[in-house]
Amino acid sequence: MSSEYEQTRPHLSRQQIYRRRRIVVFGLLAVLVATGVYVPSALAAPLEAAQPEVRTIEPAVAEAASVEWPDYGRGAIGLADGTGVLSTNGVEDPGVIASVTKIVTNLVVLQEHPLAPGEDGPSVTMTQTDVDLWNFWVADNASVQPVAAGTVFTQRELMELSLVSSAANYTNSLIVWAYGDMETFLAAARTWLDANGLGGVQLEEGVGLAPGNTATASDLVALARIALADPTIAEIAGTTTAEVPLVGTIENTNTVLGVGGVTGLKTGYTTEAGYNLLFSATVDVDGAPVTLVGALLGGPSRTATDQAVVQIVASAAANLHRVTAVEAGAELGDYETEWGAATTATAAEAATALVWGDAAVTVSIDLEPVATAEQGERIGTVTVSTPGVPDIEIAANAAEALEDPGAFWRLTNPVELFTT
Repeated sequence: MSSEYEQTRPHLSRQQIYRRRRIVVFGLLAVLVATGVYVPSALAAPLEAAQPEVRTIEPAVAEAASVEWPDYGRGAIGLADGTGVLSTNGVEDPGVIASVTKIVTNLVVLQEHPLAPGEDGPSVTMTQTDVDLWNFWVADNASVQPVAAGTVFTQRELMELSLVSSAANYTNSLIVWAYGDMETFLAAARTWLDANGLGGVQLEEGVGLAPGNTATASDLVALARIALADPTIAEIAGTTTAEVPLVGTIENTNTVLGVGGVTGLKTGYTTEAGYNLLFSATVDVDGAPVTLVGALLGGPSRTATDQAVVQIVASAAANLHRVTAVEAGAELGDYETEWGAATTATAAEAATALVWGDAAVTVSIDLEPVATAEQGERIGTVTVSTPGVPDIEIAANAAEALEDPGAFWRLTNPVELFTT
């Protein structure tokens, strides 16, 4: 029955539909006017929002990046405040990390015993157990510092002995003080690593002599970000020398500190590992500082590794540049209302992105439908994205006001007002 009706029903043109709608609306209008309702209803009726016509912005593209990696080992580099890595070298399977382990150890200790930058923390008295640890690590041909039962250190001094002089015995003493024994520490370290997205880092012990302490170079970039974000670790790892009881002056094993912008973080060496360096460095890119983090594993000597890291940092800096993806005041989209008002959405400020080589810069413009807006009112957001770098967001503002059409238009345009 309904299908027969559909076939015999006359089809109306758009003009006929519009004419009928106007008849209905004006009929309703007559009733409303007669009852004194139309005027207040028209003056208070909501307006239909104007839909923006969004423009497109395509930033320029630079040349592809090329980092001067050495012809040995594993390596990776990234931005300290970014994600992932910018460049890698060599195989991506895990390598032996040696004393880079001590960065993990100290971060896990801080989880149990937080220490603010510059603070000394609680006092720790050495016992015969700590003397026995010295004997154990000496027999293992590890790097150690002298110890005597009864000597009192602060937590910070134990961390300095671990991170600055890379003393195996004091790193072990720090573990025993914080967790009681190595087994308990390793369980805590596993939980911490997994919670921080470092599931690929494997530890046999917390000192750094075991060949089972492994990670990929990309894992270590992520670890370096976490270490540098901890102000206490960053402060101690960037210390050139420190004074501690019994031992006296200790010097940082990171001999490239202060060279080529290098600010940290930790050396490592064993026969299986070769010469490792987990590093951070601050460089100038187009007049503003940028902090890089990276790792180089398996160097043939400390000197070669130091020289290679300085070269890696310099070439990485040369591949970074700043691109003004959106100029201040750039036109982002246009609005026009059904009553003839118009405005343009413009960028409230410039958006300058840090770009690696020829990485794509994407500008996404999200403008809101609006009926009225004040001049300068925020009516949208511009997002600038580039790989490995945090997104930049700026406001899109109305260049001119979108004003209410006023009483005359409202009272004389009932179709537009009441059929939206």
